[in-house]
Amino acid sequence: MQFRLLGNLEVCKGHDWRVSLPPKLRTILALMLIMNEHTVPLSKFIDELWLTEPPVTVIATMQTYIYQLRKLLDIGGAVHAKGVALLTESAGYALKVPPENIDLFIFERCFKEGRISLAEGDYERAVRSLNSALSVWRSTALADIGKGPFLEAYSAQLEEARLQALELRIEADLHLGRHLDAIRELKSLIITHPMHEGFHTKLMLALHRSGRRHEALDTYNKLRKSMVDDLGLEPSLMVQRLQRAVLADDPSLIRQGADSPAAPSIVVPPAQLPPDTADFSGRASTLTNIELMLEKGGDNSPPSVVSLTGMAGVGKTALVVRLGHRLRRHYPDGQFFTRLTSSDGTPVDPRSVLEGFLRAIGFRPDQATATLEGRSELFRSWCAERRALIVLDDAASPEQVRPLLPAGAHCAVLMTSRSPLYGLDGARTVEIEPLSTNEAVELLARISGNQWTERERKAAHTIAKLSDHLPIAIRAVGSKLAMSSHLSVDKLVNRLADQRRRLAEFGSGDLDLRARLRRSYCKLDSTARRALSLMSGRQDTAFSVDDVAAMLGKDPMEADAILDQIFAERLLQPVGDQAVGEIQYWRPPDLVRIFVQELSDSGLPPVLHIPAIAQPAKVI
Repeated sequence: MQFRLLGNLEVCKGHDWRVSLPPKLRTILALMLIMNEHTVPLSKFIDELWLTEPPVTVIATMQTYIYQLRKLLDIGGAVHAKGVALLTESAGYALKVPPENIDLFIFERCFKEGRISLAEGDYERAVRSLNSALSVWRSTALADIGKGPFLEAYSAQLEEARLQALELRIEADLHLGRHLDAIRELKSLIITHPMHEGFHTKLMLALHRSGRRHEALDTYNKLRKSMVDDLGLEPSLMVQRLQRAVLADDPSLIRQGADSPAAPSIVVPPAQLPPDTADFSGRASTLTNIELMLEKGGDNSPPSVVSLTGMAGVGKTALVVRLGHRLRRHYPDGQFFTRLTSSDGTPVDPRSVLEGFLRAIGFRPDQATATLEGRSELFRSWCAERRALIVLDDAASPEQVRPLLPAGAHCAVLMTSRSPLYGLDGARTVEIEPLSTNEAVELLARISGNQWTERERKAAHTIAKLSDHLPIAIRAVGSKLAMSSHLSVDKLVNRLADQRRRLAEFGSGDLDLRARLRRSYCKLDSTARRALSLMSGRQDTAFSVDDVAAMLGKDPMEADAILDQIFAERLLQPVGDQAVGEIQYWRPPDLVRIFVQELSDSGLPPVLHIPAIAQPAKVI
């Protein structure tokens, strides 16, 4: 069985392509094909099919749709002989299809092969791979599918990837000297894409190399007029440099043979941000405040750097990704994203991060030095005259972050970390607090897809409180409410009221609060762990420095340093006079208390070694 998404949705059984699915089934099938082999939660189906107004019987309706889809496609919950299955999971539904049976994944594989071949200088292979990628397109992606926010955004990404593949294939053709073929194609493309600088610059280059310099300059003048008249903008610096090189008849623009160095070309700007969270809720004032912090002070100002800190599960990553998407139009030269801590808690080497950044902006491996300092300098040079956004998630230390920072006045950096990153010049820190009660209840409602009575809404307020208003905890229980027809908010409140099982309820797939608290806890030394254990086991709700000193048998200065260490991992909350910034007491959040008491009851606190960033190996 084969599936096509790059055009109208089509399903092939045997030798016949069928287009006989009702509209909502087409949307459901498209969503599961895109998320192939991954569970699609009910909340995402709701957003795509009904936006924010699902029917009261949404769970039963979805079950009916899945039944109809299984019947129409003649597939069940077990793996079909040809490797296709539609599974009902605890959190949603998953369709399992061999990737080679979906045109979308064929495109992605051939596109990736083409990019790698182009970077390695194998231009013939790049042309073959990129042509194969483009050949699976029949029309606009997801052309006949009703789209909610996710599918609308995803189809736009696919269309952008299609243009990237086309531009890279033309670039490979130019490397091979196929200028006349490129001119015919590019003249058509700039009519349909009148503001696309990449197509215009490639046409200028092809015309110049074909002895038609006046036409190359005329192409630039038409592009500039369109941009100035319609947008009030001049062409980018790279396009202007190419125009000046054509005017000067720069010899470097002429390729003498296959091994001659390539003329400068426009690389598709990186757009590495993960998909935005469709059910993101709250944080309106925080988003606005951070956007104001990123406003530029002038051409001679340093790049804007904002660091978001907060305890595990408070929603820093979702917030920074939402910010990135809101700001991306201000940074047209590229949006970079990387996670700086691996899943096992190991800090990522900034040298490997820079290697990925440099590859994304078109540098070949032989153009990028192997040293951290060299790669950092090259990246800063590229950023110097551009507008780029760099998003660094889960940073481990200032030493890890510093080589990744640009120097250009029109660049910006957003980063997240559990502990504040002291020592980064010009960085502004924003502490991300748990959601307000209303925001938490709104998030729970959106994820669960429920229409609540007034009594149920009061129960939802209790769930928010028992969740410590943490988004990760609310998402975990919300997904369970969405997928369990027998689980009510009242029953969930009763489950969460039992402290012995509360943390277990806050685990659902990769939404595991206990695992994230463990990472923070394991960074504490033995004295700090003991202090946190003592504080969590007492009936007191808040502790002064003197209280902790007495419990540990330490002097107040030592106790203060220990409390600072625990707070750095955001396992304590400060209580005091916020107006003057004076902290009078410290309080472990309820879920931290429960977590630490679990460890004490087990008698086996975990030991996790968090290694330092690996030093670069000796360069051969």
